[in-house]
Amino acid sequence: MAFWEPSATEAEVKPWKYIGYQSFSRFVASDNDFFILRRFGALSVQVILALQDQLSCLERDLEAIEERQRAKDAPDVHNGSFREETQDDRKKLLLQARHLLREYNDLVLQHSQLKAHPPVPKKDISSLENWFHNNGNAILEAETEYIKRSSDLFSIVPKFKSPLRVLLEHSRHFRLLKLWQEKNVDSTTRDDKHVHYISDEKIDCFIAIFIMTLGLIMLIAPLWILAFLGGLVQRLGVISTFIGLFVALVSVTTVAKPFESLAAAAA
Repeated sequence: MAFWEPSATEAEVKPWKYIGYQSFSRFVASDNDFFILRRFGALSVQVILALQDQLSCLERDLEAIEERQRAKDAPDVHNGSFREETQDDRKKLLLQARHLLREYNDLVLQHSQLKAHPPVPKKDISSLENWFHNNGNAILEAETEYIKRSSDLFSIVPKFKSPLRVLLEHSRHFRLLKLWQEKNVDSTTRDDKHVHYISDEKIDCFIAIFIMTLGLIMLIAPLWILAFLGGLVQRLGVISTFIGLFVALVSVTTVAKPFESLAAAAA
């Protein structure tokens, strides 16, 4: 069944009607780089601290009951059994604490997981800012303010890229090369001439070939150089230089840790 689609002019005049959240949601869903949300860091911490304080109050009240029950002049009540519990107030405190602890632990774990996400690349934030700009007031301005809180943003599906790729993607010309571009495979997403999709597979393939080529040069070149050198000091100088260059190459082109780079050089 064919659905009516507004003309480009109609969409430009009334983007809030014809574009709106439907098109924006499809745009965000079309690529993981665009799925950026706020973690509400400060607000989450405040809520966690409030729950912590409530639990502290319950803990203090429970300790007060325990001390009162252990007093010398207190009735002889078995304080070492949940089955023979006679203090209703202690039961109520434990029940309240159980529900609050579950909520508290869930929030702490969720917050720690969100904090572990890497910072959102500026280019991904710019992609959303450009969409808001190119589509006028398709989304109410107050509801686009979240994208300006860059330090509080996180990607739902973060991509771990090598330092070399991050460096290359700082260049707008590199990102817009036709070699990487691909068509949007999501037919439900509204076509937008301002949106450019790139293939991660193509870029990763290029980076892999580039690294392999440099690695082979770093391994083969010193062998040929050493073949024409006679002095021991000169040979050691060449070997030391290429080892240093190889460690630098591994550090810059991969996500390897320092000790992993040294291990690769030693191998």
